[in-house]
Amino acid sequence: MIEPDTPRPPRSKTLRLWLIIGSVVAVLAIFPAAMMGMMSVMASDAGVNTMIYVFIWTMLTFPLAIVLGPVLAWVAYALRREQASWILLFAPFAWVLALIVIFSLGFGEPHPI
Repeated sequence: MIEPDTPRPPRSKTLRLWLIIGSVVAVLAIFPAAMMGMMSVMASDAGVNTMIYVFIWTMLTFPLAIVLGPVLAWVAYALRREQASWILLFAPFAWVLALIVIFSLGFGEPHPI
């Protein structure tokens, strides 16, 4: 039996505004993030340290997060998954938080991670 078409709730205008802002910010941030990712490999000249390699991999994947976050957020918005869209839009901030943690722990002494 086929269910009747129920009207879908309207999409959030606030979310659409944030998606547009997030997309513009991602476009503006991709070049500096790519440059930081390319230059992060030079941190390995400081010696063998687990935190340095965590920093390098975090910086190498940061441009990928900047690109995929808003794109996947728009896909979730099109599928009417608002909560997933909000999470994906702000997912690149997890990398920023990881960088803050890495820099707060420091690079000087080896850490047993």
